[in-house]
Amino acid sequence: MDNPPKNGAVAVQPSRNMVPGQGLEFKNLSYSVIKKYKKDGVWINKEAYLLNDISGQAMRGEVMAIMGPSGAGKSTFLDALAGRIAQGSLEGSVRIDGKPVTTSYMKRISSYVMQDDQLFPMLTVFETFMFAAEVRLPPSISGAEKKKRVHELLQQLGLQSATHTYIGDEGKRGVSGGERRRVSIGIDIIHKPSLLFLDEPTSGLDSTSAYSVVEKVKDIAAGGSIVLMTIHQPSFRIQMLLDRITVLARGRLIYLGSPLDLSNHLSRFGRPVPDGENNLEYLLDVIKEYDESTVGLDPLVLYQYDGTKPQQEARTPIPKPPKTPRTPHRSNTPASKHMISLRSQAFSSTNTSTPGTISRQFEYYNEEDDDDDDDYDNSLERRASHTPGHSGVYNPRLASQFYKDFSVWVYHGVTGTPRRPPSWTPARTPGQTPGKTPMSGGRSFVSSQYPTPHVSRSQAKTPVGFSHSIDPYTASFEEYFDIEEEVLDEPDLGPKYANPWLREVVVLSWRTMLNVVRTPELFLSREIVLAVMALILSSLFRKLDQDTFKDINKLLNFYIFAVCLVFFSSNDAVPTFIQERFIFIRETSHNAYRASSYVISSLIVYLPFFAIQGFTFAAITKFMLHLRSNLIHFWIILYASLITTNAYVMLVSALVPSYITGYAVVIATTALFFLTCGFFLKRSQIPIYWRWLHYLSAIKYPFEALLTNEFKGNSHCYNGGQEDLSPGPLGNVRLSQLRNDTLAGLIGRQENCNVTSLIGEDVLFSMDITKENIWYDILILLAWGVLYRLFFYLVLRFYSKNERK
Repeated sequence: MDNPPKNGAVAVQPSRNMVPGQGLEFKNLSYSVIKKYKKDGVWINKEAYLLNDISGQAMRGEVMAIMGPSGAGKSTFLDALAGRIAQGSLEGSVRIDGKPVTTSYMKRISSYVMQDDQLFPMLTVFETFMFAAEVRLPPSISGAEKKKRVHELLQQLGLQSATHTYIGDEGKRGVSGGERRRVSIGIDIIHKPSLLFLDEPTSGLDSTSAYSVVEKVKDIAAGGSIVLMTIHQPSFRIQMLLDRITVLARGRLIYLGSPLDLSNHLSRFGRPVPDGENNLEYLLDVIKEYDESTVGLDPLVLYQYDGTKPQQEARTPIPKPPKTPRTPHRSNTPASKHMISLRSQAFSSTNTSTPGTISRQFEYYNEEDDDDDDDYDNSLERRASHTPGHSGVYNPRLASQFYKDFSVWVYHGVTGTPRRPPSWTPARTPGQTPGKTPMSGGRSFVSSQYPTPHVSRSQAKTPVGFSHSIDPYTASFEEYFDIEEEVLDEPDLGPKYANPWLREVVVLSWRTMLNVVRTPELFLSREIVLAVMALILSSLFRKLDQDTFKDINKLLNFYIFAVCLVFFSSNDAVPTFIQERFIFIRETSHNAYRASSYVISSLIVYLPFFAIQGFTFAAITKFMLHLRSNLIHFWIILYASLITTNAYVMLVSALVPSYITGYAVVIATTALFFLTCGFFLKRSQIPIYWRWLHYLSAIKYPFEALLTNEFKGNSHCYNGGQEDLSPGPLGNVRLSQLRNDTLAGLIGRQENCNVTSLIGEDVLFSMDITKENIWYDILILLAWGVLYRLFFYLVLRFYSKNERK
């Protein structure tokens, strides 16, 4: 007959549900950040663990819900499993069907549904699903088959009645909140991924809609997928739909198993669920009670891990006493004596504990109180190296070496490519890091003293005050994880993207065109602004075909204002892309399409609209002001200006987090371009150490091209007094080398020409325009546009990463 476990220890049943080699297995997942806090007037960096040695398994065909109180690390844990934490920051191992995988492989076979529904409001539900099918399914599947799959998905998610309803937003009514959430789920399961991650899919929904969403998720899992989702306090009906639940608290595993076994788990622990109470809500109350007590969460964590059952005193934890002012001899206060007594009674099964052991326990607790300061800043900057003393562990370059924080408004990005294998860093043995307090989100005192699964049994120390029951099955499961196997990576899945580049451009162009046509204010507002401003300018300047010095100043003022109007009118693209950016990040995080396809498709769709806008302004002003410039050249210059400024605005929008910041950056830089373009200060008048800005100014090139188009080859003489030119942008008039020959030919042929007259070449020479070639300026302007687009692509490709550091 087997001997019963001593000291109240029991074998934990949930661990026996873990089957090695099946489903999604994770072991010892840990993730830490550096927390900054102020102590005695000095800022101190302290490593805090958001995830702390979490191990478990999710099976195919099942729904596993991740739960816990606020700040428990639910979303962090989901991101860790989905490969959305930057390489080098996460410790532990993740396997699929018994084989270790890289983060890139995980993203290829999984889908991640974010908490916020990022959808295009002017597309219908059917069009949204069709686009997902076009980019997620390979071209070998015909259009009819794709439509069939979309209709099956609509039926599966219960969206038949909303098939042709717009998604909608705050300004246009569309689908309901529950339907919107189901659409978000549908676009990520159109290609039937093996794993589905959902972050708070029921957030913001009423109980009926929330139940409907989870019910559909349950049906998805029944098709053979592994489904993991975070959820906050589900109703009893939703709990019954869940196959497994994972309960976290302060990043530590409290319970993993069936929701039906939770009541028995608490009863075996010594805290039976009272009659009439929900077992999950009661567990959260117990977690809060222990978390606010002197013993912390260690009894709950240890019991879940290996069935270590606390003594009776620890089952009714004593709340922490209120903080008292720090004194040099705090260990002599009554509260401290009481805590020493509690630890010695609740955690000691024998009297073999030495005074030194108790003093060390008490010292750690005092350090925790000292470090518990509210004046800190949560920083995600990972420290440069791991804790020393762990040789033989693979240490990849940390994400902080590649992701640079240019400022608070810049996205997390990469400037280099990290080493790839392994994507999940092997977990290090938890130890007592100097200066790190165990009970404030870091590893607790108990976990630093007791062995974790990756520590060999020979090195494990018997915990003081806990009886330990070793589960042979658990030991073999750990040994299974230690076996070196081939790591699954992207090449095992074939091409990274489902479709070739050209097809992606076509599909993205189709979607962008639909959005533009159904959102006419995007370009119609700019078209109206340019048309109205052209009429206003024409009425202000009136005829500019008079051959006087005053008309020279008017022409210079008109052309600089025309260029600035074109540049400033493109500012409306700032909020447009910022809204699309989150959709882009969601779609490309799982390789729906290439960043280059997105960049090219947006340019292709916008080109005809830019052409219409440029021609509208050029035609109105040309004929109403009787300009002598060539209309086609005038239009091409404005067209190139619109292309370049749109590229610049898109680049800024990709770097900033909000349209307010985007407007500020665009306006500030455009004003700088305006100042150094050669209108206010000619190139020769700009200090030599600022002259480089003159060549960087994107306004310089269209302004010079417009003046060249107006004045070069002009066979008209301008007359007037010197007072008509000053004050004005022309400044000191300088006579060109062509003046004598040209003027000699005009005198006699034109009555108003004389030796005091000015010709067009004199105006260009006085404005420091040396390259009197329209196409030279247009090519330089378009080259800037190409460069801005290239930078825009690089930001999207390497800088807009949807992952934690």
